[in-house]
Amino acid sequence: MREVTGYRFSPATLSISRCDWVKAVYADSTGVPHTWTGAHWDSGSMSASSNSSYTYRFTSTGTFDFVCSYHQAAGMTGTVKVT
Repeated sequence: MREVTGYRFSPATLSISRCDWVKAVYADSTGVPHTWTGAHWDSGSMSASSNSSYTYRFTSTGTFDFVCSYHQAAGMTGTVKVT
């Protein structure tokens, strides 16, 4: 599980096995919307009002970068490493 909180992902780097699922859960008490967006997935806008989460299954090995499309410039980025 990956939490979306403040202007960071926690944890920002995650190592998983191929075919594992990752669930991003909105956990920001400020109410600011966020996304969990990679090259092959996009959670859409996640917020406290919608009690949001988004799950994605990684079926290929590799390194997958992701961002919050709203706060990428503020450094809200991370990586999933799939082996």
